[in-house]
Amino acid sequence: MSDNKKMTGDQEEILAAEGAVTADTDQGEDTEEAVVDLHVKFRKPYRFEGQDYDGVDLTGLEDLTAGALENVSRALLKKRPGLNPSTIEMTMEYANLLASRVAGKPLEFFERLPAKEAMKIKTTVVGFLYGGDGED
Repeated sequence: MSDNKKMTGDQEEILAAEGAVTADTDQGEDTEEAVVDLHVKFRKPYRFEGQDYDGVDLTGLEDLTAGALENVSRALLKKRPGLNPSTIEMTMEYANLLASRVAGKPLEFFERLPAKEAMKIKTTVVGFLYGGDGED
């Protein structure tokens, strides 16, 4: 699985700006209380670089910091200056960048997903960011 972590210069810059966020999380904590299921299952296997995937684990979203979100926004705005900064986190590009980071997969993995699966990823990321987990 680690053979398919090829990155472009833009991706490396974005990842460097974010800092070290990994997909290593405590998956057993409070998962039944979470509003958003962070294990996205695909309707059918998705083939990427010779390997089939039946879903993707986005539980690393739980470990993101505000600084990491700011850095991703900054890097994306640098790449696409016309994006509206107040709604940038609702774009497919932003969701794909965050998913790439927390799942430890190259950005191309998410960019090449079938549209329906890509929307599941975006909905999961945006739902996590805006939905909270029910704690006050």
